[in-house]
Amino acid sequence: MKCCPCPRKGFTLIELVMTIVVVGIISIPISLLISRHFETVFESGDYTVAMNLARFEMEKVNNMNYAIIGSGNSSMGGYDIIRTMSYAQGDAFSLESVKRIQVDVQKAGSGSTFFSLVTHIAKNVSYGI
Repeated sequence: MKCCPCPRKGFTLIELVMTIVVVGIISIPISLLISRHFETVFESGDYTVAMNLARFEMEKVNNMNYAIIGSGNSSMGGYDIIRTMSYAQGDAFSLESVKRIQVDVQKAGSGSTFFSLVTHIAKNVSYGI
């Protein structure tokens, strides 16, 4: 009686190479997706901090006396806060005037603005009906 040859155990070299190729093809897009996800998480953290700093600066401006509201720069937590004041109506000597205040928040040392807010504050302006 002749015995069946035992089936070979293990993988051939071609099967192993094909497995490595398939895993490589699948892993490249997944690794790019994961790295982009981490970049987005850090960017959203920067935007959140910048937005909160801009809102904090606007609250300070809203609590200032109209006469002393002006342009200025400050730094907080690795961010530069740039406040720019210009007159939207009238000037410093007008009885009625409107100041335009813009707050830009940038990463310290960089020139790109993460977040920007604009508001207008009026002095002695009446709105007729």
